[in-house]
Amino acid sequence: MKRLLTLFLLLAGAAMFAPPMAAHHGRGQSFDMKSRVTLKGTVSQVKWQNPHVLIFIDVKDAAGAVVTWAFENSNVHTLASQGYNRNTLRVGQEVTAIVNPAANGSPLGIVVKVILADGKEIMSRERGNALD
Repeated sequence: MKRLLTLFLLLAGAAMFAPPMAAHHGRGQSFDMKSRVTLKGTVSQVKWQNPHVLIFIDVKDAAGAVVTWAFENSNVHTLASQGYNRNTLRVGQEVTAIVNPAANGSPLGIVVKVILADGKEIMSRERGNALD
């Protein structure tokens, strides 16, 4: 419960300082679209919702502390039309996510691709995002 409260406060704080909704797709101000961060961790939550599907993974930092990263993907309709659904990623599943990180250094990002434990790439912006 404490982790959920902390995550809620983090996301609420980020929302307070985010650009107005009219500039929603102005990602260059909120996210560093020129850099990528590779995160290896465990899926802790998937919010299958619009305007963007949100994925949360627990990642251990250099000191061994768990940091919950939240990152956005495309919308429900686009992902569903590519063969994904709310069960594509499951809580407890080990994944590697490559994301464009938040410009302010908070543990937020935008999905570039997700790599499953068997090495299969899914949800990739680089190759059209389709499920094979």
